[in-house]
Amino acid sequence: MNGHNAAVRVLAQGMLDFKLLDANKVGSIDDVIEKQAYRKFYMHGTGHWLGLDVHDCGHYHQQNTQETGAARPWRNLEAGMVITIEPGIYVRPGEGVPEQFWDIGIRIEDDILITANGPHNFSADAPKTVQEIEAAMKG
Repeated sequence: MNGHNAAVRVLAQGMLDFKLLDANKVGSIDDVIEKQAYRKFYMHGTGHWLGLDVHDCGHYHQQNTQETGAARPWRNLEAGMVITIEPGIYVRPGEGVPEQFWDIGIRIEDDILITANGPHNFSADAPKTVQEIEAAMKG
């Protein structure tokens, strides 16, 4: 399972657990993923290239010299690449959505340098828990 699919599974399960998605209507976690019901609250990918531009360009799939019609495999990460990992949930008001979650967005971003010795997380020390964020906001 790739990183995006793992993030989708965790987020979709959370949507079911917090009743953002009604299991009686959307089914099991596998149904939510197959039908892409999670896209109501998670409508983008898990990350992107980071470089000279905030959303740097680049191919996420291996490039073929000849179009075969077959699905192209994901590109392997290489030393020197910088990527973001930033799954998020964005809750809009709507029928069946618990009101206490309306207009809430949650996204935690990590910026990762791929090195020959493994990933280096530039944002490892950034506050991420509620307590850490509230403490940082208090100064």
